[in-house]
Amino acid sequence: MRSMLRYKTVWLVALTASLGGCVVAGPSVEETLLDPTVTGSVEPQPKPADLPADSDVASDRRIVRNAVSSADLEKGGGRYAWSNPETGSSGVIVALSQERDGDNICRSFETLRQRFDGIALYQGRACSVGAGEWALLEFAKR
Repeated sequence: MRSMLRYKTVWLVALTASLGGCVVAGPSVEETLLDPTVTGSVEPQPKPADLPADSDVASDRRIVRNAVSSADLEKGGGRYAWSNPETGSSGVIVALSQERDGDNICRSFETLRQRFDGIALYQGRACSVGAGEWALLEFAKR
């Protein structure tokens, strides 16, 4: 009976020692969480500084075009407010002038564009293209 007890004790010690080795083996927590591998990648193309987001600028361009085309130059007093609830942008159109370009009417202007990320001055030009439609031909940050 004693030999059987000794055999079970030796077997239990051997089993415990072998399981302890399995737990300790392998990478540390730091090695599994922090991967030092460096890979090559293609850097994204930078956007022009005057265009914060393509969809925001396109939406603001439409609002400004509509404000410029509908401005009453005789009654406006030289300042025409606009706002775009979709983007949170707003501004004031100033220095609005009108000239003829063949059969079309064109209006040149400057506008302040206020957004959560700051204020910028833009210069633009819109022209009638027929059937009451207008196109914004220029809208560039100054």
